[in-house]
Amino acid sequence: MQQACVFSFFLLWLGLSGVMGLEITGGVPCSGFYLVWVLLSGLPFLLRPLAWAERRFRPKMTLISQHGKRAWVHLAPWQPTTDLTPSRVCLFWQNVNASTCQALETHRTVIISSHLLTGIRARRLLAHTTEYGLTVRSRIYQIPFTPWKRALMQLEILFRQWRWRTDFRRDWPVLVLRRKSLNTEK
Repeated sequence: MQQACVFSFFLLWLGLSGVMGLEITGGVPCSGFYLVWVLLSGLPFLLRPLAWAERRFRPKMTLISQHGKRAWVHLAPWQPTTDLTPSRVCLFWQNVNASTCQALETHRTVIISSHLLTGIRARRLLAHTTEYGLTVRSRIYQIPFTPWKRALMQLEILFRQWRWRTDFRRDWPVLVLRRKSLNTEK
């Protein structure tokens, strides 16, 4: 099913690129059309150099987004998740820890969802919040990772990292942290 979703996306994108190419070249399929079609079809692969440039200007590895009374801690979309050195992995998790504590200072509920989250990493994160002086209740949910979501993840990895990956977890771990008290004295 996942491969069918990816194949459907590619067919849709090639068709859409062809329609845009015909519109740009005046509706005449000539050599100019084929050049425009190839260029438009390859546009998603420019996400990797754009992500590289964005990492130079925005080196932060995590983002905190706010939805009502909740905060979400996300991996920054321009950060790579493969071929990381041990020091880079350590830096990433330090950023997740810092962003989580920062979000817990201003929000009562913080949600962390990542395909990189594991039980051990969640326990380390909870230990860090305790060291930071925050008392939280936590719960890990396993959200089903549907074929369409896996296909989107596969396409994102292809376009942003120029890598083909097909093995994904069946469940997506989501860690929900809720501060026990509103006072955040350390």
